[in-house]
Amino acid sequence: MIGVDSNIIIDILRDAHAQERFPSLAKDDADICTSEIVVYEVLYGIYKAVPLPSRALARFNDILDTFSYIFPIDRAASVTAAKIGGALSQIGKTIEHRDALIAGSLLAKGCSHFLTRNTDDFKNIKGMHVVDS
Repeated sequence: MIGVDSNIIIDILRDAHAQERFPSLAKDDADICTSEIVVYEVLYGIYKAVPLPSRALARFNDILDTFSYIFPIDRAASVTAAKIGGALSQIGKTIEHRDALIAGSLLAKGCSHFLTRNTDDFKNIKGMHVVDS
């Protein structure tokens, strides 16, 4: 499984050909997934930036329809996210709560590969493998 971050989805929303830049998303056998936190982040950006968001919303829903899984924030995700945040804090690293929740929701469901341009925030998470975009 390959998890996808909001910045990758936003790139694809802005440029229909952007998906071609991410070969890991083009594999027929790849289970593509994301987190409900990513869904929130993208929707927030759409509603914040677009006066009439219907076109952007339709494109976003089309993208989401291609995903195998959209993982919820459940107890396992919350516990995993808290462990991530706590472990990083103990070694003097910080992570935003949203990023910890994204990683927690993916890792709790067995998704350890993550496609993002935000590598600095995810590279220090034990068990999370950042996929080169």
